[in-house]
Amino acid sequence: MIKFFRKIRQNLLRENKTGKYFKYAIGEIILVVIGILIALQINNWNENRNEKKSLKILTENLHNEFATNLKELETDLIRIKRKISAGNELLTYFGKEKIDFPEFNIDSLLFEAIEIPTWNPSTFTLNEIKNSGKLSDIKDVKLKGLLYKWERLYEDILEWQHALEISNEGPLNIIKTKGSIVNVDFYKDTTRNSKFDINNLDLLQEVQFENEIENNIFNARSLEKKYREAKILLTKITDLSISETMK
Repeated sequence: MIKFFRKIRQNLLRENKTGKYFKYAIGEIILVVIGILIALQINNWNENRNEKKSLKILTENLHNEFATNLKELETDLIRIKRKISAGNELLTYFGKEKIDFPEFNIDSLLFEAIEIPTWNPSTFTLNEIKNSGKLSDIKDVKLKGLLYKWERLYEDILEWQHALEISNEGPLNIIKTKGSIVNVDFYKDTTRNSKFDINNLDLLQEVQFENEIENNIFNARSLEKKYREAKILLTKITDLSISETMK
């Protein structure tokens, strides 16, 4: 093609058609410019398409990550509610001289009351999006706002999880020193109970144990509240992120 244009210019010069030559040269420049602009447009289109595809993959991964976190959170919400319920039931028995149910019931309540939720949500994809600078590429302003809100809420959750772990040491240590951890751990299997003549019902006469259970319940309630907030927030994020992938 270049040789073809060059040949035309040479013919025009040989025939002394200078005016036509300049007109032709200008036309050729315009064609070259148009060609460059078209090439740039195609290149920009390809780049935008690749960026959109990359962002879609990240958003899909974000949705999957938060959907998994939400499912695991729902499991631990059940556990922490069970923990609070067991602790509250224990509080009704403290100080009573006679309790009309087997030791098995106390051991099962203690097992639930000292349980610790293990929710540890994944943040890998969100961190990847932030570190790559692609968070600003997400078009949905509401989704970006929810992601920022999630980070602050997650910090609160970590603090309350830590507080619950510390407060859980209180009743656990009393059971270790004045009761039987073996009976609690194996309350479903009475053949594996402690070989010592010890009864965890006696712990219900300990005011310190009552105080520790109450303190533990307080922290568990606070964490449960944060978990419920997280459930609402994660649900919104999963809904919006799946919508973003369909655009």
